[in-house]
Amino acid sequence: MEALAPSRSVKIGSIDIAIDHNCQVQAQYKEYRRRKTGEQDDEVVEEPAAPQTPVKAKPVSWAALLRPSPAAAAAAANKKANEIVSSQAAAADGRKFTTLEDVLENWQVEFSAPAVQPRGLVNSGNMCFMNVVLQALLYCEPFCSMLRHIKKSVVFSFNSNTPLLEALIRFVHEFRADRTPLEQLETGLESPFVPEDVYEALQKKNVFQTLRGQQEDAQEFMSYLVDGIHEEMVSVLQAHRARTAPATGTEDSAENGAGWLEVGPNNRAVNMCDVHSEAVRTPITQIFGGALQSTLTVPGVTSDGTPRRSNREPFQWLALDVSSDSVSTIGDALDELVAPETIEGYMTVQGQPATATKQMVLERVPPVLVLHLKRFVFCADEGVKKVHKFIEYPAELALAPAWLARSSGTARYRNARFRLTGVIYHHGSHASGGHYTCDIQRPGGEWLQFDDVDIESLESVDAVLKEKSDRTAYILFYTICR
Repeated sequence: MEALAPSRSVKIGSIDIAIDHNCQVQAQYKEYRRRKTGEQDDEVVEEPAAPQTPVKAKPVSWAALLRPSPAAAAAAANKKANEIVSSQAAAADGRKFTTLEDVLENWQVEFSAPAVQPRGLVNSGNMCFMNVVLQALLYCEPFCSMLRHIKKSVVFSFNSNTPLLEALIRFVHEFRADRTPLEQLETGLESPFVPEDVYEALQKKNVFQTLRGQQEDAQEFMSYLVDGIHEEMVSVLQAHRARTAPATGTEDSAENGAGWLEVGPNNRAVNMCDVHSEAVRTPITQIFGGALQSTLTVPGVTSDGTPRRSNREPFQWLALDVSSDSVSTIGDALDELVAPETIEGYMTVQGQPATATKQMVLERVPPVLVLHLKRFVFCADEGVKKVHKFIEYPAELALAPAWLARSSGTARYRNARFRLTGVIYHHGSHASGGHYTCDIQRPGGEWLQFDDVDIESLESVDAVLKEKSDRTAYILFYTICR
């Protein structure tokens, strides 16, 4: 008889997450199957025990995840055991990469991630905010494609320099490739599991010590996770460049903070400045990275001698204010984002008061446009409260010309369309509590609803778009139509 895996826990900040493979996973899996088959609480039905999850050995390399274990055909519990790499895998373009740096330098956005069989994630104590983000990223085709590309292309031992990247690669490996619609699966789903690799990686990142153990914010966690992976990639690339690049002692003017002139509206000069010139291009910025152009306009001239001065501000997702009574749709919220704002008390270089305006528009739009609806606002008399109203969002989003910067670089976005591929919902009335679920589109168009270990098939995208009485849309994922 196989020995039962012992109960254990991992700690994220002050969070103690209990991981009991033989009780908690089995109990939640049993409840999930009860709901799926329509059994009643008072019925006595013999339920097969959920597959027990053995403690997995750490793989020696990412590429070691490629070869199936010989025991996989006999026992699903052992199929993800450690394997030995026999040869390097070739990259999609025919090259053979040998280092992570080489992959990060040469990777291009792909939409070729295979469909995976849905699998529930165990909520081991107020961790639903993590589960919805992990499910959304799993079904984000460019992100999943990037992880699989690294796994297939890199011969590199696991180490502590990129714990989040490694944890996400191993997380994706837990899912079996399968395009079969949920309702047509004859053998049922694999048992839910605890994403303990991700939990353990979080312990190694000091930024995650802000998590306190109560219900946390899904958008904040996604920001920590995606930014954390980006920072790991930047560290790898910078270390590589420091070893290989000759010490010239000079830098490009666009990288050392100097501004430059561009032709703006009405053929007038606009002084441009990149406020984040130190940003390094990584696969994360290629997938999620966009840029806003923030322009300050004053009567006469600004301090540098031009009537307009613009800053380029990168973003990983757009935060949209939905609290105004005039906002009832995503289009309204984007109109609010780009509306000119009057700056009170502005003084010219001559010391004279002037009416200045500031306006933000989209200068660069990423392949995956993530919209964060700012549901939680601070009120002086009530503190933080939730904006409960329904915000209408479309199945396909076209970018209005008024949202885009008037430059040649935005011309390619004027006819671009983005399809809705995921929605993260918040249930409840307070920022400090409630619950998170998500609706995700699989490759092929099937929509699924994820609620920790529970997975349900939705009839169509109409079920995603309609107003819900028990939850409100909080994060929207739009992927560019190819």
